[in-house]
Parts: sequence; C-alpha cells; structure tokens
Amino acid sequence: MNTTLQENDSSLDNCLECELQDCPVGLSQTSQVIFTSICLISGIFAIGGNFALLIAFYRTSALSTRVNAYFIASLAFADFMIGLTMTPLYICYAVAYDTLWLIKLEGYLWIVTVTATTYSLSAVSFDRFVAVVYPLRYHGVMTEKRCRAVIVFIWFGSVIFGSPRLVLDDFVKLEKLWITCSVATVAIPLTIMSCCYGKIFSVVRKQSRAVTDSHLSRTSVGNKKAAVTIGIIVSLFIATFLPSVVVYFMLLFENDLCKELILNDVWLWVALVSFTHSAFNPWVYGLRYRELRHALKQIFLKGNA
Repeated sequence: MNTTLQENDSSLDNCLECELQDCPVGLSQTSQVIFTSICLISGIFAIGGNFALLIAFYRTSALSTRVNAYFIASLAFADFMIGLTMTPLYICYAVAYDTLWLIKLEGYLWIVTVTATTYSLSAVSFDRFVAVVYPLRYHGVMTEKRCRAVIVFIWFGSVIFGSPRLVLDDFVKLEKLWITCSVATVAIPLTIMSCCYGKIFSVVRKQSRAVTDSHLSRTSVGNKKAAVTIGIIVSLFIATFLPSVVVYFMLLFENDLCKELILNDVWLWVALVSFTHSAFNPWVYGLRYRELRHALKQIFLKGNA
C-alpha cells in the first residue's frame, strides 16, 4: 500500500541526497531478521489454520450444506491467500526495498486480499445479523444461490478493484487510489460489521431478559455466542488494521522526504500487523463453533493416525 517515493522519478535525487545526510532508509539487518521471523510465523499459522478450515468444510457435510459456511469458507480462502502470497512478498519487500515491480505487486495483492477478507468478514457479520434479528426470514433471505452470488461478486470485485495499481505510476493518482481503498476496504466494512454487531448485541440483551422457556433459552445462548464471536472478530479487525490506517494518513500529509522514507519503513511493520488477523481468524472460528472444532479434531487425529 506504499505510496512509494521510488515511483516518482523527480524525487529520486532528493532521496539519494537524503541518504547522504544519514537519513535511515530501509530496514537494518537485525530488523530484517526480526521482521522475517514474525512474517514467517504469521504466514505459517495463516496458511496452516485456514487450509485446515477449508478441508473441514470440504469433508464435513454438516458444514458444507450450511449457508453461512460459504462466507466463512470465503474468509478462510482469503486469509489463506494472504499467508501464501503476502508473507513471501513482504519478506522480499523488506530486503529489496526499491524494486519497482515488487512495489506494484505488493500494492495490487494488498488491495485484492484485504478487500476479499474485509468483505467476507462483512458477509459473515450480516449473515449472523439476519439469523439473530430476523430468524423467521433467515432461510428466505440467505439462500444458497444468493450467498454464492455474493461470494463471486466479492472476489471478482476485489480483482477488478486492485487492477489499477498495476498500471498507475502517477503520484497524485496513486494517492487518490489509496484514499479510495482506505474507505472501500476498511471504513465501509468496519461500518457494516459494527452496525451488525451493535444490533445483534441489542437483540441478545433483550432475549436474555425475556427467557421464558427452554427453547428460547437455547436460542438466546446460541445468539449470545454469535454476538461474542462477531465481537471478537470486529475487535481483532480494529486492533490489527488501525495502525496501518494511521501510518498511511501520516504518509499522505507528510512533505518531508526523509520522514516519508522513515514512515515507509514503519509501514512494513504495521502492514505486517494488519495481516496477522489472517492467522487469528481460523482459530477464532475453530474455537467458537462446535462443528468446526469437531471437524478440525477429526482432521488432525486422522493425520496423526
């Protein structure tokens, strides 16, 4: 997501002058080792955890026939792709700081994977919102056909939305692109998730106060669990993406080239933080949903047999 001074030819001489003034550019060898280690650990957990979830969905009929499982599977695949593509890319990016093609590829994949992830998260939140707030209308609204259409739209839209990053070189146009991306990939999904969670939490509180029979009690408990799960996911989303948003807007309004180069280095770390949610998500779902816990247990037990 770097606005990248490296792409602006007119500023290259200034950057070189900045380096002559002992302005720190790029990561030190120690920082590269630490960054690479954290990146590898996060990537392994993201790839392994999400791949296990995808296998669980494929092998377990009770999961593959549930409508909401489509959205969770889409999220798992997006998180899997983040671990598979962004982990090695950011390791290369930390070492080969000024490679133009790497900068473009990083920006493109950042947009595609983050867009797919955040809107898959939004779809999961909306699915639980309909299930809790409008339970009698759930099966009429969240049909299998509609869910598949939403997933296709999310992925197709993510690929198209990221494509301008591969061809744009103009600094001003890039800034406009990243502002649009910040709104579209972070602000809008966060608003959707927050609204869904707020309404779910409100309904669950009312249900908890109005429990009158065992059936309603079980329903209330299930809805409360859904509310807590979405609450955890939204909290993780805010905690991991907020630093990257802050640093990005600092880059937008910073005119000093040396400080901008330093912020570019900081961006590597906060971008790494933003992608760690891909390592957390599968374990949140795996621990919160009984069917997933059972399916994952079966997979690992058979693998060790």
